[in-house]
Amino acid sequence: MKIFRNVSLILVTIAYVSCSGTSEDPLIGDWDRRSVFPIGGRGYAASFVIDNTGYVVGGFDGTNPPRTEVVAFVHNLGSVLTHDQTRTMGQWNRDLGHHSEEMYPRQQAVGFSLTTNGNSYGYVGSGWIWKHIERDDREEYATANDFWRYDPADNTWQEIAPLPAPPRRGAFAFSLTVDGKEYGFVGGGTTDRQGFDFNGIPSFTIANRNEFLNDLWRYDPEGSTQVMRQVITIEQDANGDDFDVVTEEIVELPGQWTAIGDAHFGKRAGGVAFVIDNKAYICNGVNPTNINDFWVFNPNRETYIDGFLDDDGKPRVWRQLRTMNSVNPDESFDDDYRPLGRTGGVAYTVRVPERNNILTGHIVGGSQTNGSTNWEYDEDDDLWMQRTSFMNHQFAQHREGMVSFSFPSTGRAFIALGRSGPAQFWDEVWEFIPRVDDVVFRDLQ
Repeated sequence: MKIFRNVSLILVTIAYVSCSGTSEDPLIGDWDRRSVFPIGGRGYAASFVIDNTGYVVGGFDGTNPPRTEVVAFVHNLGSVLTHDQTRTMGQWNRDLGHHSEEMYPRQQAVGFSLTTNGNSYGYVGSGWIWKHIERDDREEYATANDFWRYDPADNTWQEIAPLPAPPRRGAFAFSLTVDGKEYGFVGGGTTDRQGFDFNGIPSFTIANRNEFLNDLWRYDPEGSTQVMRQVITIEQDANGDDFDVVTEEIVELPGQWTAIGDAHFGKRAGGVAFVIDNKAYICNGVNPTNINDFWVFNPNRETYIDGFLDDDGKPRVWRQLRTMNSVNPDESFDDDYRPLGRTGGVAYTVRVPERNNILTGHIVGGSQTNGSTNWEYDEDDDLWMQRTSFMNHQFAQHREGMVSFSFPSTGRAFIALGRSGPAQFWDEVWEFIPRVDDVVFRDLQ
């Protein structure tokens, strides 16, 4: 069903001035509602993509503890759209059950995916876990640094090496190929409340430290890591009373983490990252106000020929891009950049046929006042351009803690779930259609 907007809204969008300051273009792009998450609304779930399938893990729906379900969205299945024969509705698979009992319910975790020896896996870790806090004898949230690997072939989870760094929530994650091998990367976030260190003996020395982080770690799925763990057994004394016996043991977990020692981006939580041409773009977040710096990370320096060289004459691994704020009073390109800063938003990439079928990076959502605004990044000119706001301006509420699925094989991108305010949790799935006039919005068939 097509519904045309009122004339005043159309006139407003036509009068929009591009943030590049070089032309007067209307907001373009269209949001098309696809389906409904089959097990209720939630925010701050983890997500990852394997082939044509996006996975949602856990999240928060307003009650404690957080959720533990695993649900899959196959974007190229389902009925064909009547108004666009090149696209399908997508199809949910809710029969994946829950994650491992040992994983702890969690929210604000991160996810990424890797292909190793021809097999693809999803990875989820860190975040706010719900566990028993021994020193207070109660259930509560604690930041964590444990990670888990999901095998879609047999629908199982396996614990992998924990992040050898402070426990955190609100981090970002991405995957890159370096020297022909895929690695996962995790960075940023904040450590607060009780922290539960899965590297060794549980420690609460970081309680209430509320530290923002700017470290970056690379995960290698090959190899293994030895971790010290506590084992508690119950024994009886001479009077028959139970008492705990605490011992330590070394366990070996798959994978290895390596610190990226020269991370340049500012400390933040709630930041995002997107990948184009095997380079990671890092932006957004809070510390404690919105962060506006913008960085590109490329560990394959020999392929990064852009004229910016390190002292050794090679292209830079890190390069700072234009600040995502209006800080140039003598230039016009950033006059409309103020709504760019946000936390709790999502990033996605979508293929644009009108731009030689390239992938473009976008940010949308978040807790900022204009968090519903949707921005596209032009990596050639290092400029941001505003596109049609989320859900085609249908509602005024911003949404934070959403998940995104980007499918480079088809160039399609989807935004789902999220939270508005303290009590509203959403269950919708929307697809962004680039480079079409923002004059209609589409509903379900």
